[in-house]
Parts: sequence; structure tokens; C-alpha cells
Amino acid sequence: MRLAPVVVVLLILPTVVGEGGGINSEFDLSDTPIESLSYPESFTAHREGGGFISIELEIGINENVSSVHWVTQVCVNSGVCYPPEYNNMNDQNGTWVAGVEIEADASYVNWRFDIQHDNNSTTERIPSLGWGWKIWSTCWFDGDSWGGDDFPPEIGIEGCVGVLDDNSESSDGMLSVPYGGAMLAILSLGTAALMPRRA
Repeated sequence: MRLAPVVVVLLILPTVVGEGGGINSEFDLSDTPIESLSYPESFTAHREGGGFISIELEIGINENVSSVHWVTQVCVNSGVCYPPEYNNMNDQNGTWVAGVEIEADASYVNWRFDIQHDNNSTTERIPSLGWGWKIWSTCWFDGDSWGGDDFPPEIGIEGCVGVLDDNSESSDGMLSVPYGGAMLAILSLGTAALMPRRA
């Protein structure tokens, strides 16, 4: 039975330490009420005040939409993903708009849409499962490496331009990156799982 916790730890480890940073994703709008969607290709959130993202979407006039929620999830460079937030979008003559403030040190933002129609009480979720969209910040850490426009590799340090102090130093150790805490927790769980139980 002691093997089961070890297997769980090994399954968790790849998702914690690497996801392939910097690659945006978007859901296919075919067969949805959304006719078009505009949003930035990246965002800046490495300064003290964080960042901001705004989007616009067009919905067909025959869809009888009463409200749209832009459901966002922010994940930061430490590896933490915050709970989803429901943001009301404003209808401006058929164009639905919204903006959200992004936490400082954000790595990427996931989102989807919840659309309420006038003619029924159900909510149409786009996509129906998971997150449909993801955009990365201009300075991100994916669990394995840094990247983005605000992380020039030639500076030879791990971190974002404008955040690090002048005295910041680089380290070749695994714990020099934000995921060090997560790695320690995983290693601790693995060690505990291998220890024999006392009667």
C-alpha cells in the first residue's frame, strides 16, 4: 500500500515542473454564439501594481443574450493558480466588453465564457469543459524555464526585468526558481510515503 502515495507523487510531478511556457491557446468559435473575440496576445504584470487585460466579443443579434460572464483564472510564477473569478461583461450595442486587473507576477491567464440567454434559464458555457483560452505574460516561469519579452536571457539572472533588485544573483540550483517550494513539498511527501509505519 505504501506504493500508492509514491505513484501519486510521480503523477503530480510533471504537471508541477513543466507545462510548456509562452504558447497561447484559443477555443474554436465555430458553433458558438460568439462571432468574434478580441484580446491581447500577451500582458505585462511583473511590476508592483500587476497588470490589466481587456477583451471585446461580438455575439449574434439573434442569440437573445441577457448576460455574459468572463470567467478568469490567474496563475502566477510561483506555480499557484488562484480560484476562478466571474467578471460581468458590459453590453455596448451588441459588443460585450470587460477588463480585469491581474495580480503582480502573473505567469498566464486562463478563461472561458458563461452566456445567459433570455429565452431560457440555462447558462451556456464556452467551452463546455475546461478552459478555452490562455495567454501568457511578458515574463513567465513554466516550472522549468523563464521566458517572455521582459525576460531577456542575456542578463544572466532568473527573474523579470523591473522586479529584481540590482543585487539579485543567479543560482544554478533547482531551488532558485519559484517552484522550489513545491518541489520540497513533493519530495517530503515521497519520503513520508516510503517510511515504514510504526505499530
